[in-house]
Amino acid sequence: MFDVDLAGAIAELKRIKARVVALQVPEGLKRRAYQYAEDIEKNSGSEVVVVAEPCFGACDVPSSLFDMVDAVVHIGHSPIPSLRFSKPVIFVSAHSKAPMGDQLKKSVDMLKEPVGVLATTPHLTELDGVVEGLESLGLKVRLGEGDGRISHAGEVLGCNYSSAHSLSKDVNSYLLIGSGTFHALGVHLATGKKVVILDPHLDEPVEIDQVKDKVLRQRHAVIEKAQRARTFGIIIGEKVGQRRLRRARELRKLLRWKRRDAVLIMMDKFDPEKLKSLGFDAYVSTACPRIAIDDVMMYDKPLLTPQELEIVLGVRKWENYVFDQMTEDEQ
Repeated sequence: MFDVDLAGAIAELKRIKARVVALQVPEGLKRRAYQYAEDIEKNSGSEVVVVAEPCFGACDVPSSLFDMVDAVVHIGHSPIPSLRFSKPVIFVSAHSKAPMGDQLKKSVDMLKEPVGVLATTPHLTELDGVVEGLESLGLKVRLGEGDGRISHAGEVLGCNYSSAHSLSKDVNSYLLIGSGTFHALGVHLATGKKVVILDPHLDEPVEIDQVKDKVLRQRHAVIEKAQRARTFGIIIGEKVGQRRLRRARELRKLLRWKRRDAVLIMMDKFDPEKLKSLGFDAYVSTACPRIAIDDVMMYDKPLLTPQELEIVLGVRKWENYVFDQMTEDEQ
């Protein structure tokens, strides 16, 4: 269950006298979108248009609708401070309400202090309680500050682990509050430190070493397949928070230096059929770092991250493998 409080957003819509509002809701809350829309319309006087397209983060604000609406209400993610929009975008948190007291006690023996505590966006409200809980159990705890893409101390995004980086010299392990394994594996690869996942939807804490081998085997296979590629499409994301033209140009320069053919491609939504029709031997995504990892089975041709391309071209060793990240200076 998630707690969504629209009072602040409604007050802001009334203040700016927004007539038409785009409502953007993440996939896990889409079925409640009509309730949110009714609440906003009833209490703000604004007309609400629900955005049906998938929403994967604060980088995914529907800027293509800015000429049709006066504002956007974006539920479920924290703002990215380094991003600027031409229309008001009001971010509304969706906080998890799942208890985790028993898991916290079980995690103590898995951690090596000092411990860095991290959380994905839906679980930020649980950070203080977890820190207090660990300290009451006798552990030394640290919270890290992120760069300009991070709104809150201790927050990690699927594209940014700077809150963990800032602590890497001061801690011996991390406890990450969140669902799934992607964020935790990213932190582990970026810092080289042990990461334990505190997932409110599970009964037991999970150490990332238990699950990382499958992902790394998949990525190694993709990299091996790409070794035979001669032509590369370098994909630039059209989403406002994923545009990395400078990075794409750097990769094209590297490919040409290594005597491979490379072309820049603009794309909003990644589609295997679109890539198949373009006919390149392999592709490199400079957009959301999760696409190549999470959707690996969807693509016939290798879809690489920038760091994986560096391994293909021999300028990075497999032993130095990391997930791709977006930083504040790339916006």
